[in-house]
Amino acid sequence: MLKRKKANKSNYYFDSFPVLAHYSVECGEMILDFMNNFDQSKLEEIKTSVHLIEHKADDLKHEVTAKLLTEFMTPIDREDIFALLKLIDDVTDAIEEISLKLYLYNYSELPHNTVKFTELTLECMKKMEECLKHFPDYLNRELFEPYIMEVVHLEEASDAEYIEDMHHLYLTEVDGFKRHKAEAMYTMLEDVSDRCREVCRFVQNIAFKNI
Repeated sequence: MLKRKKANKSNYYFDSFPVLAHYSVECGEMILDFMNNFDQSKLEEIKTSVHLIEHKADDLKHEVTAKLLTEFMTPIDREDIFALLKLIDDVTDAIEEISLKLYLYNYSELPHNTVKFTELTLECMKKMEECLKHFPDYLNRELFEPYIMEVVHLEEASDAEYIEDMHHLYLTEVDGFKRHKAEAMYTMLEDVSDRCREVCRFVQNIAFKNI
């Protein structure tokens, strides 16, 4: 690993990270569109559509991992590349989980504020993608740090949304199964934002290691 050298912007690994993140964004956009036009009869369709995107993300992750195993020199530690690939994949898996649970629990309606919460979650994923696009500039802290902080602030907003929605849920919903489904939805959405923050914090740690 080369220290104190700015990452090459055309490097295969740095190019692959935001592409992987964009698969998460695609899943999020598809789910948000479904929620804005909610139709219970299309629950299986959204599950299948999102899974196809997640499968493409898995294929790319496996491709990058295979290249990593044969690479003699890498722009950052091999272990860090592998760990970052997994963290980005975790975001895609977390957003896919929403489409899967929509189908498994057979939601007939969306819980209170689900669309608003999903919009916030999608924005967090988009900012994570933006952060990864600028990862090659990690040695320029003034340029790079703001992208990390945008994700941190959105994750904090997601935490606040989760608290308020859960509070509203336990004040207003008496049906046990509806409460369970609503709690599951809020928890899944908040988990996606948490995982976006984990990606960006890990990228920040990589930057500190390589200063």
